[in-house]
Amino acid sequence: WLKPPWTGELDAAAARWHAFAAMSFMKEVVVDCRGHLLGRLCSIIAKEILNGQHVVCVRAEDINMSGSLYRAKLKYANFRRK
Repeated sequence: WLKPPWTGELDAAAARWHAFAAMSFMKEVVVDCRGHLLGRLCSIIAKEILNGQHVVCVRAEDINMSGSLYRAKLKYANFRRK
């Protein structure tokens, strides 16, 4: 098992993710995004993509975003202006 990038207990989705990460290269990895923090999940998925892994993210609408709602709205508005 790999150590998770966050502290605390692993939920079922995180346990499945770490089981996939511990295995060798797979043709396709399906990641259940529900209940994970946006930035931490993105960094893990980015590493897999840079290694040439094909990654599919499901239930992405249930990702948790930390920080204030106002700050998130400002960041999204700034992103849309670019």
